[in-house]
Amino acid sequence: MKISSTTFNRTSDEGKISFDIPVIIDDVKRYREFEMTRCTYFTIECDLPSPNWVLGLNSKSIPFLLIGLSGIIFKPLGDNVVFESMESIDELFNTIESHSSLYVDTNDIWLPNNLFQDLWRRGQVYRMDSKLFNQTFLYRQERISEDQFLRSCKELRGRIFYSEKETHSFEGWAKLQIEKAKSLYPKSKNYELKWQ
Repeated sequence: MKISSTTFNRTSDEGKISFDIPVIIDDVKRYREFEMTRCTYFTIECDLPSPNWVLGLNSKSIPFLLIGLSGIIFKPLGDNVVFESMESIDELFNTIESHSSLYVDTNDIWLPNNLFQDLWRRGQVYRMDSKLFNQTFLYRQERISEDQFLRSCKELRGRIFYSEKETHSFEGWAKLQIEKAKSLYPKSKNYELKWQ
C-alpha cells in the first residue's frame, strides 16, 4: 500500500490546492434558534494495525504500520472528479473494503441553511471546497465558536454548489443498498419486518 501527498484537483484563489468534497443532505432544521442542515460525508477508516504502507514525502519513501487512519473521500477512482454513476461509488467502496483493515464510514457536519439553494432536500449532494469544509469541521469538533463559524460561512458562501449528477448517483446507489439488505434478511419468515 502507498500513501502519497500528490494532489490532483484545482487551484484555489489563493494559489493552494483545493478539493471539492461531496456532502449529502441528511436533515434540515428550521427552528428560529437553529436553522442548520446536517450533511454526511464518506471517509476511509482504519482501526487495526495494518503493515506494508509507504508514505511518499518530499521524494522520500517511509515505510510504516498504519493505524487510526481517517481520510475524506472526495472523488471516484480514475480521472473523473465526480461520482457520475452508482457503479463508480460501488467500485471505490468495494476497492477500499477489499483491504481487510479498511472500511468506509460516514461522518457529519452542520451548515447554515442560508448556504443552500431554495428547496434543498434530504438526499441531495452538494460539493463544497476545502476551505469551507475545514471551517465546518473545526466547528463540528468545537475548535471554533459558533460566531466564528457563521462569519466564515458568510465569507465563503459561494464555495458550495449543488451537484445534480451526483445526487442521482447517490440516490440510486442508496436505493440499491436498501434492496440488497432487504433481499438478505430475514432468514426466517417468523421474524420478518413488514416493509411499506
